[in-house]
Amino acid sequence: MKFPRRLIRHLETPELPLQTLEAIHRLRRYLDELEAACILKARELGASPADIGDAVGITRQAVYNRLHHLEQRAETDPDFVIPDLRAEETEETEEIPDRESSSPA
Repeated sequence: MKFPRRLIRHLETPELPLQTLEAIHRLRRYLDELEAACILKARELGASPADIGDAVGITRQAVYNRLHHLEQRAETDPDFVIPDLRAEETEETEEIPDRESSSPA
């Protein structure tokens, strides 16, 4: 999972508010996916739900809920892929698909 630097450049041009809003939306999706990958990796490495909750600023119970949601998503969503946290950072990145537009209508 590569950092979407191109989207950051859109945030630096607030005179184009619709493009800026789209960039914010896509960055949130990127960060949500990165957070999910980090939660799963931390758990895999032995971090307790309390440790993860402290790092994220949520309760231990909320961590259990997120883990449960991620497990369900992995079982039911064929497009769900845990990002590789070791990916090299580059200037440009692949497009982050928009979850709403990739869902069947």
